[in-house]
Amino acid sequence: MRIAIFQNDLADANRARVALTRAGHRCWVFTTRSELVEMLGRATVDVLIVDWSCTDCSGLELVRGLRDDSRVALVPLFYSDHGSADDIALAYAAGAVDYVVKPATEEQLVARVFVQMRRVFPGHFGTEKLIIGPHHIDRETKRWIYHGRDLELTATEFGIALCLLVNLGRPMSRDYIQEFVTGESVRTASRSLDSQVSTIRIKLRLMPERGFQLRALYGFGYRLDMTPVRAAAADGRARMVDWSMITNVSTGGS
Repeated sequence: MRIAIFQNDLADANRARVALTRAGHRCWVFTTRSELVEMLGRATVDVLIVDWSCTDCSGLELVRGLRDDSRVALVPLFYSDHGSADDIALAYAAGAVDYVVKPATEEQLVARVFVQMRRVFPGHFGTEKLIIGPHHIDRETKRWIYHGRDLELTATEFGIALCLLVNLGRPMSRDYIQEFVTGESVRTASRSLDSQVSTIRIKLRLMPERGFQLRALYGFGYRLDMTPVRAAAADGRARMVDWSMITNVSTGGS
């Protein structure tokens, strides 16, 4: 997954980058807020590892600002030598999901990051079947069932559709989607991605009246959200169904 490392000490940042890259993640190091914000404006990041303070802002200020930015959906984790109970409480209040106090071993940092990734992005891990609204997805056999009907998807379409569904509510850049599908780093997304997304929108019925809204984000990528839909109740009256209230991303055996 993608990790942005925002640290005051460049040596600490590089040690974290090496350890997390070795664990299979793609990482970027930043020492100024302006550089980080510029990157987040054009690419999706999953986790932000942030220091208490950096060159041009505090970690608290940065996390609070990103929390209120609808274009960004990431997991902030503090990695700092500020280890007092008051500092840690302030970080959690600002929106942090975890706080790792320096000095910590590389193994400890990698493990704490992984725990939060599994918690926040469960659909990114494992090969268990997923149930997301009316979509039943077998990741191992690449089988996609919608309202009990098998859908015919190419391998690329399956990957793109899976990326959209397991990232509900998140703005996703085009290169992020393509990396999710191919498992390889890309500099620019394929021009065919937009036409493939258009095909998936039709095949998966990703329309508001079917409970999903897929939006193109100009100059960035896509965002898929669940929406309430109308359904008939047992007494024949119309009622609203919100798929996100019935089920979220869930995993289970066959």
